[in-house]
Amino acid sequence: MTTNVEPRPFRPEDAAELTVLLNSAYRELQDAGLNFTAATQNVETTRQRVAEGVCWVVENDGHVAASMTLSVPPPDDVRSLSEHAQEPGTGWLCQVAVGPELRGRAVARTLFDVACAWAMRNGITRIGLDTAAPAEHLVAMYARWGFEHVDDVRLPGKRYDSIVMTRNVTGS
Repeated sequence: MTTNVEPRPFRPEDAAELTVLLNSAYRELQDAGLNFTAATQNVETTRQRVAEGVCWVVENDGHVAASMTLSVPPPDDVRSLSEHAQEPGTGWLCQVAVGPELRGRAVARTLFDVACAWAMRNGITRIGLDTAAPAEHLVAMYARWGFEHVDDVRLPGKRYDSIVMTRNVTGS
């Protein structure tokens, strides 16, 4: 198995494979009762969400196996609920997914480093995200990346409370 951990920009022809990855990667969260959009979104929703920012993917054996989107500005739904998503110069992490074959290899962190480098080049000074409060493993991962819990929100249509986390782009 060949693993290419060099993130590359999303291409329009990646939409179907990215959708399969997102549905698969978020399935365990869906099974735990957390209705993340990515668990059930269709290809058109994937295209719309990617179009809100910059998306990178990592391929494994020629297939999309990991991704991360940095939405600039943050999505409207979270901007309407959290003042932290309204701050100028803020980007928002979305659709972070790593397929099971690449987990445990720091692929998500590699994608995040690419997103931070892009953010610095493009005047983004702060990165935020929201994730389900019950997804403690995700909250812990983002905390290890230097994110701090700054707000609690309930996004429309979700069955869980979300934690909003932010950090400076040049943070640890």
